[in-house]
Amino acid sequence: MSHRPKKKTNSACFLQSLPVYIKPTTEGIVLNLWVQPGARKTEWSGLYGQQMKLMVQAPPVEGAANQSCIIFLARWFGIKKSDVVLLKGEKSRSKVFLLKGLTVGKGISLIPGQNQDLPS
Repeated sequence: MSHRPKKKTNSACFLQSLPVYIKPTTEGIVLNLWVQPGARKTEWSGLYGQQMKLMVQAPPVEGAANQSCIIFLARWFGIKKSDVVLLKGEKSRSKVFLLKGLTVGKGISLIPGQNQDLPS
């Protein structure tokens, strides 16, 4: 019997090639956003530092902008609103969302300007 070293997986390389604002989890993906409330319309607006920028039409009062983000993200990624969870940033422009059941490949393919060939 020969003792061959086990093949290393490319998971470290894969994780390094991901945009900094996306992190895979066992439940789905975590998305770091910079949210600008009070915009003319709700839409993606490129990058803001190390976060994806999302402009939302709703004002930043009584959780309206957070709710608008949840609705937009659910529609954009084709998941249920209950699968979009605000993890951090309830009263901040910097927000962290968990998108349950979404694979990294699908998530990246749906973000404008991020269409990369990654595994689903």
